[in-house]
Amino acid sequence: MNHENHPEAAAAPSPAPPPDTSKHPRRPLPRRAPGRVWAVAGVLGAVAAVAAYLVMPGKPPEPSGAPEFTGAPGIADSVSATIEGREYRVQGLSVLEIDGGETRSLSGGTADGEKRVSAETPFETGSVFKVFTAMTLADLAADGRTSLDRTLGEVFPDLAFASPEFADITLEQLASHRSGLPRMPAEGLAAGAVTPFTLTDPYGGLPPVRDSLAAAVPLPGQPAWQYSNFGFAVLGAALAEETGTPFPQLVRERIFDPLGMDDTVMRGAGLAGLPEGAALPHATPGKPVEPWKAEPYIPAGVGTWTTAADLERFLRAVMDGSAPGMSATEPAHGGPVDETRIGLAWLTTDFGDGVELVQHSGATYGSTAFIGFQGDRGAIVLSNSFTAEASLIGPRLLGAPDVPPMAESPTATSVAAGLGATLPFAVLPPLLAVTLMLRRRTLVGQRPLDRLRVVSMSAGTSATLLGALVIGDWVATPPAVWAAAVGALVAAAAVGAWYWPRIPTEAGRWRWLHIAFFCLSVCVSGVVAVTAANSLVAVFG
Repeated sequence: MNHENHPEAAAAPSPAPPPDTSKHPRRPLPRRAPGRVWAVAGVLGAVAAVAAYLVMPGKPPEPSGAPEFTGAPGIADSVSATIEGREYRVQGLSVLEIDGGETRSLSGGTADGEKRVSAETPFETGSVFKVFTAMTLADLAADGRTSLDRTLGEVFPDLAFASPEFADITLEQLASHRSGLPRMPAEGLAAGAVTPFTLTDPYGGLPPVRDSLAAAVPLPGQPAWQYSNFGFAVLGAALAEETGTPFPQLVRERIFDPLGMDDTVMRGAGLAGLPEGAALPHATPGKPVEPWKAEPYIPAGVGTWTTAADLERFLRAVMDGSAPGMSATEPAHGGPVDETRIGLAWLTTDFGDGVELVQHSGATYGSTAFIGFQGDRGAIVLSNSFTAEASLIGPRLLGAPDVPPMAESPTATSVAAGLGATLPFAVLPPLLAVTLMLRRRTLVGQRPLDRLRVVSMSAGTSATLLGALVIGDWVATPPAVWAAAVGALVAAAAVGAWYWPRIPTEAGRWRWLHIAFFCLSVCVSGVVAVTAANSLVAVFG
């Protein structure tokens, strides 16, 4: 057939385009926010940034820099050499050097940002308190009130031990860290993993010591020597059980009162909160952390405070042999390293070149302490900066040759490390928030802006910035960075508010998955925000 004579054939329609078989067609982007919206958002962000800087907690003291120290030239030179390169990380420091009948002192910085530190300023003792607990044991044993080989099964005959092995632990093993008990009970492992970041008391939520002891079981492969705060808490409970006297009263009657240590105090034993004029513990200068206060762990050095002047009274009595429980200082067992032996809590460490110190140090999340002696020379160091390590300052003051300056310590925080631990939390989230508003789509998945993303972005960034206040190093990182991040978040949220009536509630590729991730994101943000807020309230509230 000749189709040329059939006009309807020539006019036949062209084939229709193939249907869109995509299950998830790309949604159109919302109209870009005009310049005036960004201008208003920028002004709001700038105002928020200034306000954030003014109210930001944990800023280093102004003007920034190292505190001024006053003291005898010899001790000042030694301390300066040890803290060289880390002076700006010292909040407050109280140091005493005993040389025969002479005492030289040095102090500097502040207890709380305002009150100057002196030899009468109370500091957290940390584990230095363990020597008081151990000497209480030695003194009681000397009086026949107990014995070093008494077992926990004998002290607590009514306790149902989950492990017969732990029922056979002796009081001497507890006092020399050879009991096999872990640093803290199993119930505290979660807190022990989290609290280094929240900077709150890791021992605060633990059950009674007797309950933890009853439930404890040995772990395979535990070393013979294992430092244990739990063990010393058990020791304190055992001494109270042996004598029928609460441990705080016992240590005061046996050690503090005979030596006139009136300024050494324990939370819950005449001390409801903090001692007057206390040097608050600081993670870094200007950034206080929660003081430790778990009363059942007083024998390990939790919730305990002392002054350099009180420690001088104690150390002079130890050095001349008149202190109660002197047998605790005699090294009887191997310690954690070949150079160290242990008596009851007291460590005897060979630092080389004839320097062998009988000593103990301590640390909480915001304080460090040291006490040590050799012959008629002794040193006491109290610091309310976790980054100013008393365990380095003290030995070096007594002539230990191989003690590095703090800048070379394995735990020293460099500027680069401080920035690396802070900037990802303070800069990246607000940057992503601003980017989301500029692009109107997500970086991952390229999905268009919707209301769920505005909410999750604002919640997540706010929570992260709260967390950055707690974990950030605001000595290495200028506080203005955090303030600028708050301003960027406010600006992004303001633009998001303009988009709100112009965008859909949900524009995910898979609706159910998007909503599920949104719920998860908001829940995680809530947990982070509440945790950070609780940490801040514990310190500043």
